[in-house]
Amino acid sequence: MKKTAAFAMLACFICLFPACGKGTRADKNESPVCVMRLCVRDGPADEPIYGACVVVPETGERFYTDENGLTPKMELPVIPDENLSGILPSRGGRITFIVYAEGYTPYLLLYARTFPGVRDTPTALLFPDDGTLPVFTVIEAPDEGWCRELAEKFRP
Repeated sequence: MKKTAAFAMLACFICLFPACGKGTRADKNESPVCVMRLCVRDGPADEPIYGACVVVPETGERFYTDENGLTPKMELPVIPDENLSGILPSRGGRITFIVYAEGYTPYLLLYARTFPGVRDTPTALLFPDDGTLPVFTVIEAPDEGWCRELAEKFRP
């Protein structure tokens, strides 16, 4: 149990993901899209998980990981975060991933950053479901540039 909790804590600190470039979604009236893949790995063993199901609730789409633990490239809408945009405009958005794999505790990546263009691959670390772990939830912070700008905007 202590080992599993330590791996869960480590996974929280690994969730620093770079931002995206520029792009549009041709099938959605040229609205911006973020193209990305998600990597799903076994947390304790650091091995890829084949056949994990990645659900994007905002679009209703499901993607499955390959032998390297990677989803195919996903074209995701850049949905503005109204809460953050209300205090400081941002060109980016947020999206949700729910990851399921047999024998593992479900994993939620909430408020994953999206920007028009291509984003580096975030990693979801899954942990074996021994019946003691809750749903594993990670919340991704806004990008560093936006955070610095917000801090400066309200500096006394």
